[in-house]
Amino acid sequence: MTFVEYLTQVRIQKSKYLLKMSSLPIDAIAHKTGFSNAGYFATIFKRLEGKTPTEYREMFQKLYS
Repeated sequence: MTFVEYLTQVRIQKSKYLLKMSSLPIDAIAHKTGFSNAGYFATIFKRLEGKTPTEYREMFQKLYS
């Protein structure tokens, strides 16, 4: 694993936590976790997690409601 791959994994893990535990907008989470824009964040997130950030958040909202 390269440093960039590792850094991306760390950023995605942090964003998953924020998606679950906060109501911050997706673009704010992208910015907070070091992604240059929300579109790039969503692309990388979907590639690694198999869901968009919105789909991921909705999955947890249904569990906790």
